[in-house]
Amino acid sequence: MSYQLYSHTLPSATPGTQRILKAHHFGEAGARPKIYFQAGLHADEWPGFLVLNTLIKKLIKADEEGLIKGEIIIVPVCNPIGLGQNFHGYIPGRFAFSDGGGNFNRNWPQLGAKVERIVKDKITGDVEENVQLVREAIREELMALPELTELQGMRKTLLALSMDADEVIDLHCSGEACMHAYVAQEFEEYFTPLLSLMKSKVALSELDTGALSFDETNVSVWRHLKAHYAHLMPWGCRSLTLELRGENDISHELAEQDASALMKYLTYRKVIKGKAPKIDPSEVAFFPLDAMDLVKAPVAGIACFHKELGESVEAGEVIGEVVDVMADDVMQSAYPLIARANGVFFARFQRRLVACGENIAKIAGHEHLAFREIGHLFED
Repeated sequence: MSYQLYSHTLPSATPGTQRILKAHHFGEAGARPKIYFQAGLHADEWPGFLVLNTLIKKLIKADEEGLIKGEIIIVPVCNPIGLGQNFHGYIPGRFAFSDGGGNFNRNWPQLGAKVERIVKDKITGDVEENVQLVREAIREELMALPELTELQGMRKTLLALSMDADEVIDLHCSGEACMHAYVAQEFEEYFTPLLSLMKSKVALSELDTGALSFDETNVSVWRHLKAHYAHLMPWGCRSLTLELRGENDISHELAEQDASALMKYLTYRKVIKGKAPKIDPSEVAFFPLDAMDLVKAPVAGIACFHKELGESVEAGEVIGEVVDVMADDVMQSAYPLIARANGVFFARFQRRLVACGENIAKIAGHEHLAFREIGHLFED
């Protein structure tokens, strides 16, 4: 058996407290391909916990049967800091309470320029040699990252586990949503098999979101170097964010379905021995992220949706309304939610009491929207 479980202790934030990350390792260290999975970076998004728990069970069985060829690392609970933010029974795990606050999946360390300074005089015509050179430089720069705080320690540990992987798959979810994903434009074709197996009909295609998210950070070094060295620098890592439907879409049945699909994908990528699954890409559709309409609440009140998730909508169509429960004239208290894009209504708030100006629904469109700014495509 190659299966190993490692615990990584984070810096203690306050006297008497300690948090750990647990990483499940399958296959021989350094074997290729290497695929990294994690769940719960936004610590209030929990479907991935059960999916990876189920996947680990399947991989243990595969390991016992000698089927694992590559390397797989799984961190099923990757943000114990956010999970510890329990406020009267509610876990507001999207934003950090300490270390300056902020979204846990924004503004990760960018190492591209630092790595380039190390490798620029060493790059050769041997592509595989260049990949190893860059990975060594990434490890060197990761070692130099600070880890004085819990958050710094968590980020450094997760990047050290993931940044030399061939693929990074970060599991999230939305409030209420269809299965969907955020995929770099360069990787649309590459990740179509995964999206097909996961039955994701909506994929948001991005180039520069400006978010510096975890999945973007894992490929940022390679994107930076490819801009300077073109064909001499292949993609040493590809990544995506996979959104496992909605917050309450959690069951053994769904976890079994999703984990089985991930096992098929690992077989497809030849990380696990077995017959590769057939891929039907026909239902996977890519939508530019700058064409995604973020439907905002026009007033504070109670949101009611008329359209169902997964339905097609047209620009100008009313998909729901927000009822101003403080209106003097109750007969005129409903304010329509109007689509500004032709596309698919794929996600919405789970909470129905909304604040004025909140993004409460998402529509995947095909045409660029003038109010969507490249480089600032995530507003939270």
